[in-house]
Amino acid sequence: MRTDQIAAVLLAAGASSRFGEGDKLMADLYGKPVIAHTLETVASLAFGELIAVVRPAGQAPVIHRKLERRGYTILVNERPEDGLSASIVKAVEHVMPLRKYRGILICLADMPRVPQSHYNRICMAARDVRSVVASSDGFSSSPPAFIGRSHFPELLSLRGDQGARALLSHGVQVETHGSYLRDIDTPEDMSEI
Repeated sequence: MRTDQIAAVLLAAGASSRFGEGDKLMADLYGKPVIAHTLETVASLAFGELIAVVRPAGQAPVIHRKLERRGYTILVNERPEDGLSASIVKAVEHVMPLRKYRGILICLADMPRVPQSHYNRICMAARDVRSVVASSDGFSSSPPAFIGRSHFPELLSLRGDQGARALLSHGVQVETHGSYLRDIDTPEDMSEI
């Protein structure tokens, strides 16, 4: 599927509770914040719209500025403690009335190593509005993932921190190197990225 038929959704509203002091998305990774790696890679593809679900501006002012400069539509998740699902619901509510988009590509801001080529492969594996295409390290399904418009009602019913894991496990799997799919949860994870 062409990227201009897809809305890219960057999930960046987590509270970084396991990271300790500070915001993991603002932690320095190879000379720039963790989130900068992901938001720049996603923005380098010609998506129909770039959407970011983030904490309120008062909690993440630098992140808001970086996203605005790159042209992201910013959606605020006022309740990040409700888990990843709350952010997905917020994004789907925004995209649902925009009929020009055939689906969304869910990207995690704390996965800085995913290359542009992998995002592109996921989009190309999506055939239509019924498609579900997940990333895989050969063992489990994860974001980044494409979810077609026909699954939006199911996404709107999500609760908790599992996100769309069950849906992804039944979709097409696009395998990539496991290190690309590592996310950052703790300071120790930084040394493994």
